[in-house]
Amino acid sequence: MTLEVLPGTPRLELAQVRHVLVPGRGRNYDGTGLNPEGEARCRLAVELAVPGRIVCSGYKSPIDHKGPAWTSPEGEVFQGIPEADLMRSWLVEAGVPPEAIGVERHSVDTVSNLLRSEHEGHFGDGQPVAIVAQRGHLRRILSVIAPRVLRRPYLGVVVPGEPRESPLAAPVSWLVGAALPGDPAAAIAKAERRSRLLWRTAERLGKRDYY
Repeated sequence: MTLEVLPGTPRLELAQVRHVLVPGRGRNYDGTGLNPEGEARCRLAVELAVPGRIVCSGYKSPIDHKGPAWTSPEGEVFQGIPEADLMRSWLVEAGVPPEAIGVERHSVDTVSNLLRSEHEGHFGDGQPVAIVAQRGHLRRILSVIAPRVLRRPYLGVVVPGEPRESPLAAPVSWLVGAALPGDPAAAIAKAERRSRLLWRTAERLGKRDYY
């Protein structure tokens, strides 16, 4: 397997990585499964065969209104199955032990994917992580988001496939992650308020779908 690694923390190598972070890419058209790009991320996460955890991160975009009510094992009710739980199911079917999978099912965008995964204890330690995503999304994560919110060494591994990134994606991530409070809970709350506001604005301007 030939892997394309994009640098993050200086001098960190893939052999030093202990965990994988799989940020959400979106659900399918009826909210019952992953889209092909999300499945490709899970597939690469399995292929990396890290010794630690695979952390699946994401609920849904604020403009993704698909799916009936779904109740988590902890009793929380969501609109449709969260991306993180769909990724977990995919990984379990692929043979990953359930105890090796972390599920972060509350974040609503890429900034909060990383914030919640880092600060809510989903990795279990401070060891280095590989972030897996398609090239455009991964470059945005590594250049705009991870330097602000991760507290561990990180790098990126490119997932095959190249869904187009909107030219507005990087500026939006910059706005969502700008000048966040030092307290993790306050930072998460502020980032998600900003994200919902920006997505609601986009929806009012005509954006109706997110897959």
